[in-house]
Amino acid sequence: MITTVCKQVNKLVNVDGELRNSAKSAWWGAVGNFVLMAIKLVVGVLGNSRALIADGIHSGADLGSSIAVIIGLKVSRIPPDEHHNYGHAKAEAVAQKVVALILILAGFEVGNGALQSVRRAHSLHPDVLALVVSVGVMLIKWFMYIRQKRMALKTGSHSLMASALDNRMDVISSAVTTVAILGSLWGIPHFDSYGALGVAVLIVWLGVGIFSQAASDLMDRAADSDMVEHIRDVCLTVTGVKMIDEIRTRVTGTQVLVDLKIVVDHNLSLLDAHHIAHQVKDQIMDLPRIQDVMVHVNPD
Repeated sequence: MITTVCKQVNKLVNVDGELRNSAKSAWWGAVGNFVLMAIKLVVGVLGNSRALIADGIHSGADLGSSIAVIIGLKVSRIPPDEHHNYGHAKAEAVAQKVVALILILAGFEVGNGALQSVRRAHSLHPDVLALVVSVGVMLIKWFMYIRQKRMALKTGSHSLMASALDNRMDVISSAVTTVAILGSLWGIPHFDSYGALGVAVLIVWLGVGIFSQAASDLMDRAADSDMVEHIRDVCLTVTGVKMIDEIRTRVTGTQVLVDLKIVVDHNLSLLDAHHIAHQVKDQIMDLPRIQDVMVHVNPD
């Protein structure tokens, strides 16, 4: 039985660079959310639109989420130490949970305000300015969603993808807000408040989804089946590997840890078996996002 454990320094350096790019994207997202929050809240109050105020609270939650993502990405770049042998990549999942909790709390707060407004005898009547701002915000958020999604797919950052999906939900909530304001301008009673309630439901729904993803990552979620099959194919190309007894993977932040059990000829010397194990390790470490590989050798 032979076990080999390794790290590829160059890959860690590349991933660190990608995390820096993710952090920059998150910073831009935070700035954008701050500006949009201020505009929505001010125009929502001046323009008598509860739906737009709800959307502004959503942007405030997004601002807190962006800050949580930035902190998570910063911590995840801390190299391994004696207390965290596999690094700090799971800080991203912790950041995702913070994002989710902020969104859920914000959603309930918005929903509570909307329900109270519906119970009132009179309803608000938004003006055209609120409608213009709502449509403008929808377009800006679509641009932010596309930008962050591309960066998240490039870097493999789950927290950044969560932020991108939040921006996509903002597009939907802004669309709901726009319809609510239009309905109110057409004279439909409490339609603006119903729009705010719809936004609240969307916020909570997104928060629950992000929380579920974070919980999955913290429980050592396996890599996707395509990556596992790719690892298997690469391993079987190494001369001397007869078969694979087991492949186990776990996602940690933007990277993947791999445990392998391979079968080799029982007549091989210890040195030859060790050489095969290292060849397997080297081949797999050349794959994208692989942080560590442990190879266990069994005789046939």
